[in-house]
Amino acid sequence: MTRLRILLLAMAIALVVPLAHADQIPIGDPVVKTGGSPPAAPGSAPAAIITFDFNILSPSGTSPGTSPCELIQGPFTTVSPQCFFQNEISVNGDGQTLNMLTFDAFGVDPNTVNCGFLTASPFTECGVDPLGNNAGAEITFFGGLIPFGGQFTLDFVGFPQNFTFETTATATPDPSTFGLVLLGGLAALIARRKMLATGSRR
Repeated sequence: MTRLRILLLAMAIALVVPLAHADQIPIGDPVVKTGGSPPAAPGSAPAAIITFDFNILSPSGTSPGTSPCELIQGPFTTVSPQCFFQNEISVNGDGQTLNMLTFDAFGVDPNTVNCGFLTASPFTECGVDPLGNNAGAEITFFGGLIPFGGQFTLDFVGFPQNFTFETTATATPDPSTFGLVLLGGLAALIARRKMLATGSRR
C-alpha cells in the first residue's frame, strides 16, 4: 500500500511541475522583438520614421510573420512588408540618436507579454510593465542606440488582429546642448553666489 501511495505522489508531482513551468513561461503569449537589418530582398527598403510618436499596426497580429507592418505617422501610412524601419527623426535639422523605444499595447494583459531580441538588435535590454489603470502593457527596449539613419527591424507575434501599438522613440540628449545647459547652470550659480556675497556686505 505504501508503494502505491509513493507512486501516486510521484505521478502527481510529475504532472504539477510542468504546469507550474508553463505558467511561468506560457507558450503562445504575445511577444515583441527588435533586430537589425533584414536580409536583402525585393521591396526591402526601410520605412522612414520621422516623428517621435507614431503607431505601428499589425493586420494579423503577427508581423512580419503573416502580415506586413503599417507605420502610421499623422495622416501618412507606410507599409513595410518586413517590418524594416530607418531612424529619420530630426529636430531643427539635427538628426536624432534614439536610445529607447516604447510600445503601448492597450487591452493586453502585461503578465502575458514577453520581449526579446533578434540578430543584431540595436538594444540589449527590454522590459514589460503594466500601463496605468490596468489599460494594457508597456514594452520598452533600451541599453543601446539607433543613430540617425540607422536601420532596424521589429517582430510582433501573437497579438489580436488589426492590433495597433502606440510607439514612442526617445532621443539621447545632444552633447552640445547638454554642454550649453551645464554652462548656463554654472553661470546662474556664480551669479547667485555674487548676489549673496554682495547682500552680506551691506
